[in-house]
This record gives sequence, C-alpha cells and structure tokens, in this order.
Amino acid sequence: MLEFRLLGPLEVLARAEPVPIGGLRQRVVLTTLLLNAGRVVSVDTLAETVWGARPPSTSRTQVAICVSALRKAFRAHGVRREVIETSAPGYVLHPAGHRVDTLMFEELVAEARAEARENRAAEAVRCFDSALALRRGPVLSNVTGLALEEAAELLEESLLTAYEEQVELRLDLGEHRSLVGGLAAAVEKYPLRDRLHGSLMTAQYRSGRRVAALETFARCRRRWVEDLGLEPSAQLRRLHERILRDEEGPPADRPPAQLPAATQAFTGRAEALTALDRLADRGGTGGTPPLGLIVGGVGVGKTALAVWWGQRGTDRFPDGQLFVDLHGHDPHRAPADPSAVLARLLRSLGVPAEQVPRPAERPELFRTLLARKRMLLVLDDARDATQVWPLLPNTASCQVLVTSRDPLRELVARCGTVPLRLDSLRQDEAVALVRGIVGEARVTRDPEAVARLVELCGRLPGALLAAAAHLASKPHWDVARMVRELCRPRHRLAGLGGAGQRLRDGLAASARRLDPAAAHLYRALGELPTPELTCWTAETLLSCPAPDADDVLERLVDAHLLEPAGSDADGGTRYRLPSLPHAFAAELATAGP
Repeated sequence: MLEFRLLGPLEVLARAEPVPIGGLRQRVVLTTLLLNAGRVVSVDTLAETVWGARPPSTSRTQVAICVSALRKAFRAHGVRREVIETSAPGYVLHPAGHRVDTLMFEELVAEARAEARENRAAEAVRCFDSALALRRGPVLSNVTGLALEEAAELLEESLLTAYEEQVELRLDLGEHRSLVGGLAAAVEKYPLRDRLHGSLMTAQYRSGRRVAALETFARCRRRWVEDLGLEPSAQLRRLHERILRDEEGPPADRPPAQLPAATQAFTGRAEALTALDRLADRGGTGGTPPLGLIVGGVGVGKTALAVWWGQRGTDRFPDGQLFVDLHGHDPHRAPADPSAVLARLLRSLGVPAEQVPRPAERPELFRTLLARKRMLLVLDDARDATQVWPLLPNTASCQVLVTSRDPLRELVARCGTVPLRLDSLRQDEAVALVRGIVGEARVTRDPEAVARLVELCGRLPGALLAAAAHLASKPHWDVARMVRELCRPRHRLAGLGGAGQRLRDGLAASARRLDPAAAHLYRALGELPTPELTCWTAETLLSCPAPDADDVLERLVDAHLLEPAGSDADGGTRYRLPSLPHAFAAELATAGP
C-alpha cells in the first residue's frame, strides 16, 4: 500500500518509508493524477500542466517517460498492482487500496458535517480534528505550475473552512477560553476572514473579555475599510451590536462534557460494563482515583466501551467529563505530549490560556483543580505508562478510564488496577450488531452467511460495523456476496472499504512496534495455510530453540496480533491468528520484505 500526501509538500510513502519521486516533472504529473484520482487525465492536460500553454513537441513522450518512472518507483517498493493505468486519451491513477490524504480529508469532513447535523457536536469536533491533523505544512509547496497553484489554493481554503466550522462547534461546547489564543493568531494570518473574527469576538466575550471583543471588531473594521473600502459583513456588525448592548452577558460556565457521542450500534459487553460499575461504586482510596484500564487490539471497541459507560452514567459525575485522545498508536500523529495535554485540560477546567503555568507546574495545578470534584477522565489510546502517569488526579472522587493496546504493566504495578482485557464479541452479540444495521429480514434470509460474515470479521465490532454499513449501503447485495468479498485474506481489509483502511492502519502501527524477531515471525505467519500454530511452528520459522520461540509468540499476543487457542496434546499452548491480523499478515507476506 502506498500513502500519497498532498496536504503539505508532495510525499509518497510505502510502509512508512519515503518513495523517491524524482524531478519536478514527475512530481507535477503525479500531483495532477492524484488531484483527479479515479478519473482519466489526458496526455494533453498533463503536458499543459507541466510546461504551460506551449509544451515542446516531445511533450507526449516525456509525459510517458515520467509515468514509466513513477510506475518503476512504486514497483521497487513492493507495489505489484498497477497504480497508474493507461486509459485513452491519457492515464488514470487508481486510489483503491492506497491512502490519499485529500480523499481522507474529504471523507472526514463529510463525516464531521453529518455528525453536526445530528447535533453530535463533540463527535463532529473529533472528526474535524482528525481531518485537520492531515495537514503537514503549506499545501503542495514543492510543485509549481498555475493549475497546481490554483488547486493548492482551493485545498488551503477547504482546510481553513473546516477549521472555522470546528471552532464554531467548540464554541457551542463551551470551550471558549481554550480557543482565544489560536483564534487570535488565525485572524492575524487571515485578516479579512469575517467568520474567524466573529468566532474570536464570541470567544473573548464569553470568557468575560468584553472590551477585547470590541477591540477585535475595531481592528477588523479598520482593515476592511483601509484595504477594501468596505464595511464588515452584516452578521459581524450585528454581533458587534449585541456585544455593545451586553444583551445576554457571558454565559455561565458549564461543566465540561467532552465525551464523544456513543454509537447507537453498541452491543454486548455486559460483563465489562458490570466490572466498570463495580469499580465506580467501590471508589478510590486515599489519594488514588478508581482507575479502569481497558486493553485490547485494533477494532475491538475499547473507546466505544469507555464512551458508552461514561454516557450512561453521567449522574455519577456532576462536575463533568473530560476526554483526551492521546494518539498513542495513531500512525499519522505523534503521541500526545503529557504537558500539552495538561495545558488543554487546564483550559477546559476554566484556566485562561494566558494563565496556564509552565510545564513543570501543570500537574500540580491540575490535581488541585480536581480535588474533591466528581469527574470522569477518559485517556484514550495511551501509548505507555509514562504518557499516562502525569495526567492522573490524586483524588478518590474522580474516575479515570484508560484505553490502550499496550498492557501498561508499569501503570498496573504502580496503581494496582486490574486490566480489563477486551476480546471479540460472542457469536450472538456479533450477529445482533449486524442485525441492528442491515435489518432482521436480510439476517433471517441467510443465517449461515451471516455466521460466516461475523467470523471473517473476527467478531470485532469495528470490522462488523464496517461490513454491516457496506451491506446497508447496497440493498441489492445479499450477505453471501459480502462474504465472497471477504473470503480471501489478502483482500479482506480492502473489502471493508474506508473503515477497512483505518483497521489496516491500526494493524500496521502495531506491527511497526514489533521487535525484529516478532516482526519476522508475524510476516511469516501470513504465508501459512491455516491461522493456527504451536510453539513448534514458531521454532521452525525462527530457527531458534523453544523458549526463545515462546517468548516471541507471547510478544505477538501482547500486541494483539495473536491469541491463545487452548493446549496441544503435549500441554503446550496453541495459538491462533485472528481473522484481521491474519489478513494483514498475508498482505505483508505478499508485499515481500
């Protein structure tokens, strides 16, 4: 799989390694094809984009040479299927099975807007956050040409509009104090954006800084009059008048309510929910908060469980809920720095941005503000104990939930918490999840195909939701057709559509963290005809003695890429590759070293 990045300098990655693209002409040709992914671009259009209105007589040949060089570069990095196909009167780049950040951005923004229309502001903000995180710098800064510069301007406009929409949603969620600093910088960079000025004025006003809001309008109006000879928009003038009259006054501070929207398709997990209830009822002791650690692999539903439990028990936490995505295993973002997270949490608790202390003092202030409060703190996708420890309150009245793919043994040892390990759903729960989305009739029509479908999805909620959503969008498909799409391991993740890509990204991130021996074994397991194995199999593949092979197998278990499957005749542990980790291992084996 290739990753094409346009929201910054043009880059191409294969398994996180850069793919050399060559000179400017190749970059321009590739960029033009990517901006038209899935559509035929004529040779004449490519030539005009590279050379302008008067391309040389050899332009068609030179375009063909550029395309040939790009194909060769992709093949050199293990991509066997043709990415750029000749199709009269030119070429077409097929994005299926690859990642194009502009397409991901569009998908995430559409998802955010859909969530906003359903009044799920917190979830919409998260989608916008993921979309905006794809930006790596000035768009297409290493390609030139009038057409591409115009395209870059349109992409920059889309990014800015998404930011404006996200800001307005965060204002609705009461995050005005934490927005002031970023908005002040934004209006300096984009002095003629009415929408940004209006959001800054609103944030300042709601933070009790009425004079600053009026000064922001005065500066904005002066720029408009001096630069354009125009007054600001009627909407901005009306906002100014309301602030002048102080019609409503800054709204009373509300407790933070940062949990994302819970999924309506949440199914099962009765034992896990009961365990979390018991933890909350028991409470903490002394200076130790009740800490729930939810551990599991990609797509198992760790975040969904934490959010579902938190949303149904809001009466337990009258002082609010805080939610932080730590990006511990995000393949596209660095793990969140605890100091930066604390700054955000302090702003959420009402500390003005300019009063957030220096990093060394933030943990103490955070713990002081949470003292005797009854709050829920969800730390999602933690990488390790070092990332979590500075974020823990020291009061027994706060509940903390941590989700992670890592066992976080050091945190367990320090806090004494018992990890709650999530596995796949039971068969009946998995079928119920699919039934809730595709309907009773399609499930009843072919129960054997439904049973096969949930097994191919590993009974993982993330994969089941993807498959069921795909079926729901294609009412002319029966379940058996979806099963046929997923039957081949090397094509299983692709058959799950965009959600399958996100699952693949998660598996790839877990695989990248493996040590060389575990990574070698995992790739080799993708070539086995059956997903089950014993320690003897690992000994053979690794050419090492049994104790060493057993250690490597257990490291794969810790990474949730392998699971115990009972005992063999000699009392040794048997292992099984779950469906989706097996599919990804098969992809790696096909791609080669």
